[in-house]
Amino acid sequence: MDNLSSANYWERWAPFFILLLAFSFALVGLNPTFYVDDSPETITACATLGIPHPPGYPLHTLLGHFFSLLPLAHFPFRINLFSAVLGASVCGLLFLFLKEKLGISSRLAGSFALMWIAGVTAYPAALSAKTGIYQLTTLFLLAILWFLFEGRWVLAFFLIGASFANHWMTMATFLPGLGWFFYQQEKEKGFDGKRILQGSAFLFLGLSVYLYLPFRALQNPMLNWGNPCTWGNFLFDFLRSQYLDPQEAGGTGTRFLQWWVYLRTYFWEFAGLLLPAIWGFVKIRKKYPAKAKGLGLLWLGLVLTLGLYLDLPKEEFYLISNYALPGQVFTLLFSAWGLEIALSEKEPIKRLYWERVSVGILVLLLAGLAMFAISQRRQTGYTYAYDSVLNGFKGVPRNSLYFCKGDAVVFPAWYFQWVEKRRTDLAIVGIDGLPMEWVRRNLAVFHPGLKVPHTEQRVGLESIPSMARWLLEKNPDREVYFSYNKIEDGSLPGETIVPYGMSGKGFSTGQIPLLDDQRALYLWDHLRLRHFQETGFPMDDRTRELAYRDYSVFRNSLGIYYEDQGDDAKSRLTSKTSAQDLLKMGRYYQLCFDNFQWAQQWDKENPLYAYNLGNAYYHLGRLEESLVWYEKATQLNPNYTIAYGNWAVAALQSGKYEKAGELFEKVLELKPGDAQALRGLDYLKQIGQDHS
Repeated sequence: MDNLSSANYWERWAPFFILLLAFSFALVGLNPTFYVDDSPETITACATLGIPHPPGYPLHTLLGHFFSLLPLAHFPFRINLFSAVLGASVCGLLFLFLKEKLGISSRLAGSFALMWIAGVTAYPAALSAKTGIYQLTTLFLLAILWFLFEGRWVLAFFLIGASFANHWMTMATFLPGLGWFFYQQEKEKGFDGKRILQGSAFLFLGLSVYLYLPFRALQNPMLNWGNPCTWGNFLFDFLRSQYLDPQEAGGTGTRFLQWWVYLRTYFWEFAGLLLPAIWGFVKIRKKYPAKAKGLGLLWLGLVLTLGLYLDLPKEEFYLISNYALPGQVFTLLFSAWGLEIALSEKEPIKRLYWERVSVGILVLLLAGLAMFAISQRRQTGYTYAYDSVLNGFKGVPRNSLYFCKGDAVVFPAWYFQWVEKRRTDLAIVGIDGLPMEWVRRNLAVFHPGLKVPHTEQRVGLESIPSMARWLLEKNPDREVYFSYNKIEDGSLPGETIVPYGMSGKGFSTGQIPLLDDQRALYLWDHLRLRHFQETGFPMDDRTRELAYRDYSVFRNSLGIYYEDQGDDAKSRLTSKTSAQDLLKMGRYYQLCFDNFQWAQQWDKENPLYAYNLGNAYYHLGRLEESLVWYEKATQLNPNYTIAYGNWAVAALQSGKYEKAGELFEKVLELKPGDAQALRGLDYLKQIGQDHS
C-alpha cells in the first residue's frame, strides 16, 4: 500500500478508529454496578421505563431503555455501557467537527478529540449511568454546532428541542449563543418567515419527546416522580419547582466560590489546556469575529448560570463538575482551532514541522491524562454503593418498616426492589420523600395492608415528622428499622436506635432497647466488603463520605451501645455486687473496646473514633494506652475539648500531675469556666501539685 492510499485509508476510517479507541478506553474502566449518585435511580428509570426526578430526562430514559434490553451482565452494567457509548460518540463527532468544519488536520483533530475521553471529569462521566446525561448533552451541543456551521437551521432547531428533552437546564444556558448564530446567518440571507416557521415546528417536534412523561405517568410506573399526568404536575416537574428552595442555600459569597471551583475544574480537566484555549479564542476572534462571538456566548451563558443561578451549599459543589461538563468541549475547540490558525500562518515546511511538534506534545499530554484516568478514575471494582445498601438489607427482618435517608440509600433501595426484585417485602420509607404523594401511593400499592398517610398538599407543605409518626402509630404490627444511626431531623422523637450491622432497630418510648448480641456480631461477620481498603481500587472523596464511612459510623454506634450498658452496670455497683455482675460489666466494656477499635481501624483519621478508643481503654483500666489515644484524638482535632478533658483525668489518675495540669488549662483555654477542669486544678493545688 503506497503512502497516498495509506493516507486515504486513514482519512476514511479515522472517525471509526477514534470512536473505537475511546470506547475501549471507557470499557476498561466501566463501573459494574452504580456510583454513589443518582445512577441507581437513572438505571431504574431506564430499565422500567419510569420517570426519574425532575425534569424527568425523557429522552435519556427512552434511549437507555434500549440498552437495558441488551443480554449483557445485569442492568447497571448495561446503562453504564450507554454512558460509555455516549462518551466515545462525543470523541468521534468532535473529531469530525474539528476536521470537517474547522479545517484542522486529521492528526491534530484526532489528538484533541481523544483528549475528551481522558478528561478528569469526562472520563468518569463515561463510566456511570447518571453522568451519561451530561455526555448526551455534549453530543447534542456538537451536533447543533455542526448544523449551525452549515446553516441548516431546521435540523438545528430539531436538535435543540430534542436536547431540551434530555437536560434542558444546561441547554437553556446556550440559547444566547445559539440566538447569535441564528441572527447572524438570517441577517446575511434575509429573514425568511417560512424558514423560521419550519424551524419552530421542528423545535416543537424535538420537544414532543416530553409527551412521554404524562403518557407514562398515566400507566402508574413504579418510578413515577411527581406523577406528571396533569398539567400542574407536569409544569411543577418540568420547572424543577421542588428544588428551587434548596438551591438558595449557599449565600451571595458562595457564588464567587462557585466560579472559582468552576475555573479550577476547567483548568485541570485537560491538564492546563484552558490557557491555550484562551489564547486560541483570541486568535479565532481576530480571524472569525462573528463565530468567535457566538461560541463565546455559548460558553459565557454556562459560566454565568453556574455562578449566578445555582447558589449551591458547599457540600454540593461536586455538581459543578457535572453541570460544567458540556462546556469543557470549548476548551478543546478553542485550543485546536487557535492552533490551526497559527499553523496556517506559517510556510508549508515550517507548518509541517510545528504540526508534528504539536502532535507530539498532545500525545504526551494525552498519555499522561490517560494514565491518571486509569489509575485514579476507573471504576472497574466499584461495588461500594451496591454492597452497602445490600448490607443494610441484611439486618432488616421481613415485612419491616425500613426508614431510609439520603439518595445514596433510597435510590439503590428502589433499584433492588423494582429492578432486581430483592427484598420486596420491605416497606421502604424514604423519610425525605414522604411529602411526595407518589411515594406514599407506591407504599400503599406495593404493600397491601400498610396504612399510609394521605394529603393533597403541594410538596414541601406537609410535615415529615407528623407523617413519620403516623406511619409508626398506625402500623404497630411491623418492626421498625433505620438506614441511619441517629434521628436528627425531629421526625420520630423518643425513638431509640440499636444497631444491627448497617441498619438499626427502632424502639419507641416505653420500650426497652435490647440488642441480640449474637445476631449483631453475625451480621458484621457476614457483610460484603468487596474492594474496601484494597490496593488497586481507587475511591474518591464522595464515595468515602457517603458509603465508606457509614461502616465505621454503625460500628462505633454498636460500641456506644455497649459502653452505655457498661456504664449502667457500673452505676449499680455496691459493696454487695456479685462477681457475676462484675464480669458482666467487664464483658460490656470489652465489647465496647472491640467495636471502637474496629471503627478506628476503618477510619483512622476520624478524631471521634480515636477518642472513643481512649475511653474504651480507660474503662478497661488500661490508663497508659488511653493516654495515647486521647492524644491522638487531639492531634486530629486540636480543638477537641472533651478529649483534652478525659486525657487530663486519665493523666491525673496515672500520677502524671504536671501533664494533667497542662491539659486542664488547655480545656479552660478552649472552654472558659469548665467545671471539671476547675475541679481538677483545685485538686492539684490541694495535693501540692500545682505547676502554675
